[in-house]
Amino acid sequence: MQERVAQQQELSALAEAARARRSVDLFVRAGVGGLCWALLAAVCGKLLWDSLIPPLFFWPLVLLDLLLLWDAVRSYRDGRAHLHREVRLEARVRELRKAMGIDA
Repeated sequence: MQERVAQQQELSALAEAARARRSVDLFVRAGVGGLCWALLAAVCGKLLWDSLIPPLFFWPLVLLDLLLLWDAVRSYRDGRAHLHREVRLEARVRELRKAMGIDA
């Protein structure tokens, strides 16, 4: 009986933790950042292609472009790490539900 109570407490704690899907937010941030990076890279490429000497605002744009790329890659890697944690959490929730006879 005490084991079942412990399982129910663990299940409720894991279910609460599984509701927070942080990986989705990180993947969206990575996608938007990647799109912004690609658009700004195209603008920088066009500026470089069309001018003999790059304008003064070219270098801050290049810096911003590199920061966007770095943020997109970092968000993607963090999203993958969160996704792996969420998958393990969900597997444990399923295992507990099966052991308790909820999903028989």
